[in-house]
Amino acid sequence: MIRSMKTRVRRVAAPGLALAALGIAGPAPACAAEAPPTPVTVTRDFDGAIEDGQVGRAYDISGMACRPADADGTRLCVVVNDENRGAQFARLGETTLTPGASAYDLGTAPSPGIRGTPPAQSHCSGGSGKFNQLDGEAVAYAEPYFYVTGSHGCTRGKRKYKLSSMILTRLRPNADGTAAAETVSTYRLFDALMAAGPVRDFVLRDLEFDWNARPPQGTPQPNGLNVEGLAVVGGRLYAGLRAPSLDGKAFLVSVPVAALFAEGPAALSADVATIALEAGPDAGIRDLTILPDGRMLVLTGSSRNGLPVPYRLSLADLPSGTLTPVATLAPVRGETETGKVIDGKAEAAVPLGPDRILVLFDSLRNGAPHAYAVSIPPALTPP
Repeated sequence: MIRSMKTRVRRVAAPGLALAALGIAGPAPACAAEAPPTPVTVTRDFDGAIEDGQVGRAYDISGMACRPADADGTRLCVVVNDENRGAQFARLGETTLTPGASAYDLGTAPSPGIRGTPPAQSHCSGGSGKFNQLDGEAVAYAEPYFYVTGSHGCTRGKRKYKLSSMILTRLRPNADGTAAAETVSTYRLFDALMAAGPVRDFVLRDLEFDWNARPPQGTPQPNGLNVEGLAVVGGRLYAGLRAPSLDGKAFLVSVPVAALFAEGPAALSADVATIALEAGPDAGIRDLTILPDGRMLVLTGSSRNGLPVPYRLSLADLPSGTLTPVATLAPVRGETETGKVIDGKAEAAVPLGPDRILVLFDSLRNGAPHAYAVSIPPALTPP
């Protein structure tokens, strides 16, 4: 059971915070022009899943965030591959991305030092799975910390509950960015999701049907909740949900950072906000990132696999949830781990500078990073 929480749900944004979000289904307005991408060179392979003691190549990059540039002009980043047990450092240059050392590893059993209390039950129809993958989906940066989250959902294929995917981690890198000087993990993001009224009934529910035992035609998809975006600004953490998609709305769940990482095993005690974005049918949030001026950029695409929903970037008026698209992302094609040629799944967005956004793609080797030219309107000057 979830312990009692001092929470309330409200459809608001943080005071004074303008957020940008990605528009989704339906035709884009004329101002949302397709953005041509330019490849960024990955200097060596990121670490992929470990099989038979061997580290494979990374084909499941699903999140990345970077701090501002150091004196040499490069930026320290943290990258997550959703088949791994942790995350990896990287250095982003003008035209290159260089993988570095491991940032942290959850191991093969939960640490007793994880704050909060793990979920007591789930509705994942495949039962419980091993503590062997973070199912990492998103990374955020707010000085001096990086934040990395698991999906907080059932596994997509086998529909299993894995405690290892229910963990949010905050890490502070050392002075030269080669190791973590401090790492703290928490279960309390789950508490926040359970306090978010519009989406709580979808927590730890199957994401999709059993691929090998589909129900009768016309049966609605389960639409279970999973987190794929993360941002921290103004002392609050924003979790962007890929699903559920409800009546054309995608959701942000916002909670104070300090409450998430408070010491001890107590349940979350905090003000939880749920923000509905008018994203469009079958659209969900695929990533969140903060622009240098403090606005939030949201990457959106399909709320589940196989839906014909484009990847778009938009500005959002909040708390109304109205989206104004600024770009539709041109697809990036490449080979999967099995050699099949596909359009990559855009899952990470990092601001590079004025009107340039770096995007990484799940299912393609090392995320196939590409820089997009995106015309983002300047922030309005307060009266």
